[in-house]
Amino acid sequence: DSTSAQEPVPDYSAALGGDLAGVRIGLPKEYFGAGLDPAVAASVEQAIDEYRRLGAEVVEISLPNTSLAVPVYYVVAPAECSSNLARFDGVRYGHRCEAPRDLEDLYKRSRAEGFGPEVKRRIMIGTYALSAGYYDAYYLKAQQIRHLISDDFARAFREVDVILGPTTPGTAFALGEKADDPVSMYLSDIYTIAVNLAGLPGISVPVAPADGRPVGLQLIGNYFQEARLLNLAHRLQQATDWHKAAPAEFE
Repeated sequence: DSTSAQEPVPDYSAALGGDLAGVRIGLPKEYFGAGLDPAVAASVEQAIDEYRRLGAEVVEISLPNTSLAVPVYYVVAPAECSSNLARFDGVRYGHRCEAPRDLEDLYKRSRAEGFGPEVKRRIMIGTYALSAGYYDAYYLKAQQIRHLISDDFARAFREVDVILGPTTPGTAFALGEKADDPVSMYLSDIYTIAVNLAGLPGISVPVAPADGRPVGLQLIGNYFQEARLLNLAHRLQQATDWHKAAPAEFE
């Protein structure tokens, strides 16, 4: 597989009992500022205190290009979506409509029926960003900023072993609550999508619920440091019972 790294896969379970003494955890100041729900911040702080009790060292770091992650991601990801999903035309890949009148009808109805609203939205945005006259202004510029975001993480990992922060600015929202407001939904990704842009491993684990709703904490590791992330997540769940909680309406 040309998209996979030729790296041996470690025994992840063997690392789950690792001691956290001396592990340096970085807290990006950009993740704990304006926009973060105070209740979510309080839940994350409880988890940070647990890591201190387990022997980890917690320090403040900076990821200065964090605010650029959402606009960059929603140029790069839709562009890749538009390109990669072009093959799903009802001929060789994906859904095929019933009884097409001709080739054009096959293409149009297969894609209209096979893709949901969000996929269609991303295909349209991506097609626009890749079109003549806009490629340099949008896609190329987004890729350049993507490198700046990756460099932020590289500098941070020279100081710390792992990065910790909230998974989203707020608690889990109700099913369908933001279906008619995609921009608001996209902004929920502010803390996570930089990880995708940089190609780093990350994991989200439950912490103390807030207002009866689930709250997530994310751990971000350096390249090929999945074993360390799994160990940190495992040790937190050994020390707490937050992962056993359920949303209030389902208890």
